[in-house]
Amino acid sequence: MPGRVHLSKSAFDKALDQNASKYYRLSIQFSLDGFSFCIYDINRNKFSGIEIYDFQGVSNYLGLANLIREFIPKTEWLSLDYESVSIAFETPVCTLVPSPLFKDTHANDYLKLNFNLQLDDLIKNDHLSLLDANNIWSIPHNIYKRITKFFPKAQIHHHASSLIENLLLHNKNRESGEVVFVNVRKNWFDIVVLDGNKLLFYNAFRYKAKEDFIYFLIFVLEQLNLNPEITDVVLLGEVLKISSVYEVAYKYIRNISFGKRSNDYQYSYVIDEMPEHFYFNLIHLQQCEL
Repeated sequence: MPGRVHLSKSAFDKALDQNASKYYRLSIQFSLDGFSFCIYDINRNKFSGIEIYDFQGVSNYLGLANLIREFIPKTEWLSLDYESVSIAFETPVCTLVPSPLFKDTHANDYLKLNFNLQLDDLIKNDHLSLLDANNIWSIPHNIYKRITKFFPKAQIHHHASSLIENLLLHNKNRESGEVVFVNVRKNWFDIVVLDGNKLLFYNAFRYKAKEDFIYFLIFVLEQLNLNPEITDVVLLGEVLKISSVYEVAYKYIRNISFGKRSNDYQYSYVIDEMPEHFYFNLIHLQQCEL
C-alpha cells in the first residue's frame, strides 16, 4: 500500500472521543481517485472531524477493492461503531428518470441506453424525493461487497443523488432564475443547473486540463441558452481563486462565486478553517433524505 495512499487533510476537534462514537454519524465519499470521510457529533449538532485521502496508481475497480480491503482496517476512525453511516460512491454511470416513468424492473435498461455495463455491476436506485425522480446507477459487485463488509448497516448512494437533493434543499425558497452549480472533483466535475427551485440540468464531465473544463461549462450554458455575462455560476469542491480552473472560468463568466455551507448545522473550528465550498457534498451527505 505505500505510495498508493496519500493523506492530504486530517482535522479533528479535540472534543471528539472515539469511545463516544455511537453518538456520531459517519459520512464517506470515495472513488478511484480517493477516499474522504467526516464525522458529525449528534449531541452538539456539529461537524467535528474530516479526513481526505488521495489514491495514486488505482486504475480499475479491482485495484480499488484491494486497496479498500487494506486501507479501512488501518484507519482508526473507520473502525468504530457509529450511530449511522452514509456513503456516496463517485461514478459517472447514472441516469435520472422521472418517478412517473420509472419501473424498477427496467432499471438495467435505463442505464444501458447510455452506458456499457459490466457483468458484475450491481444496479442501484436512489429515489430523490425533492426532484420526484429516480437516479439509476451502478457499482461493481466487488466494491459493494468490500464496503458492506466493513459497514454492513451503511446507506450507500450515488454521489450525484446527495448533491442534487442538497442543492434543491438549499434553494427551496428560490422562486425563479437560473443558477449553475459546478462541483469540481479531481478528474471530473458535475454541473447542476437550477431554475428557481427546479432542476433544469445535471451531468458529469471528465477533464484533464482547464481547457476541457471551460469547454464543457460553456457548452452547457450555450445548450441551455444561458448567457455567461449574466448567469450566476457557483463553484463547489476543492477549487481556489489561484487555481487554473477558477482563472479560466473567471475569464469567460462574469458572475462567479463560491458556495456556502448549510446554516442548519454548526461546524467545529477545524472545519471553519477550511473554505466553505470545500467538501460540500461530503459534509452535506447526512442532510438529504435518500
